[in-house]
Amino acid sequence: MPGTRGLPKSARLRTGAEFRRVFDQRQTCGNALFRIHFAPSSSARLGMGVSRRVSPRAVVRNRIRRQIRETFRLAAADLKACDYVVLARPPAASASRAELQAALNQLWQRLT
Repeated sequence: MPGTRGLPKSARLRTGAEFRRVFDQRQTCGNALFRIHFAPSSSARLGMGVSRRVSPRAVVRNRIRRQIRETFRLAAADLKACDYVVLARPPAASASRAELQAALNQLWQRLT
């Protein structure tokens, strides 16, 4: 179904080659809950990695993904034209929604 993911296809990294390019050319910044890898691109696009190592419960991983998508959507207009891959760290699983948003907003501010 179109639109069920929250971001248009043009704003998402979708193939393994796109993710690989970001990791090969990466620059990083991070905090206790997340690490963001980024590489120059023609527009701001988002990729996410929230593994079972972060939490074995899918509901928790999906909650983290929703927060990543929402904070990216709000910050995308101010971000540099780069491809961003956000990787969650295990402490993100026990963080509250406000803590997740604060950690992500802090990183997006660093990248503007």
